[in-house]
Formats: sequence, C-alpha cells, structure tokens
Amino acid sequence: MKMGEIIRHLRIQNGMTQEELGNLIGVQKSAIRKYEKGEVENIKRSAIKKMAERFNVTPTYLMGLEENINYGVNNGILGNQNNNNLINIVNGEELPPMEKVIVSIFNNLTEEQKGEVIVFASNMLKEAKNEKDN
Repeated sequence: MKMGEIIRHLRIQNGMTQEELGNLIGVQKSAIRKYEKGEVENIKRSAIKKMAERFNVTPTYLMGLEENINYGVNNGILGNQNNNNLINIVNGEELPPMEKVIVSIFNNLTEEQKGEVIVFASNMLKEAKNEKDN
C-alpha cells in the first residue's frame, strides 16, 4: 500500500475525519486530502511522527516501507501492537477458523469497504461495552 492509502485507511479505522487528523498534526483538512491522494511526496517528519503515534504504528509502516505488520486489538481499536495481546494475521496461522473466514473476506474488500467494516465493528464494540457497563 502507498503512504496516502495507509493514512486514509488508518484515519477511517480510527473514526477520524480529515479535519480532525489535520488538527492533530497541525495542518489543514485540504493537506490531509492531498496526503491521502498521494499528491504530497515530502510530508514533514513531525507530521509522520504524530500520525504514527496517534495510530499506534511505526513511522516506517505509515510511510509504506514496512509490509508485514502484526495487528492486535487495544481498547477496541485495531492497530499495530507490540505487546502481549498480539494477534498475528500476517499469515492467518494463529486465528480460529471463523476469524480466518473474516480475514479472508476482509482481504477481498476495497480499501473504502475495509474502512467501513472497521468503523462498523468499532461501533459494535462500543455498543457492547456500553451495554456491559449499564
């Protein structure tokens, strides 16, 4: 994936608007749109660092230089994890059968569809947590 696609995917995955991400890293919404479309080749290192920290990924992954990452769930957010709650889906080896089916389906979706699935699943997690808390 290219850097712009990764930024867009992570932004949607985390339920953020372009404006919210821009405010986080100190740029306008239009700059985020240009980043996501690949119209900006030299994004400031400080912006890359802030986005990587916010999305819990490495700067090299954000820049598209790291191909295989491990995903895990932390507080209901899917992202790059470096702790004990790691779920390795790079090869689909450690997943139960039903989860392998979900990953297989997910991998065949467009980037936009993937973002929608992640937002939907995140909302389901929030609802389940709210029901549990009440």
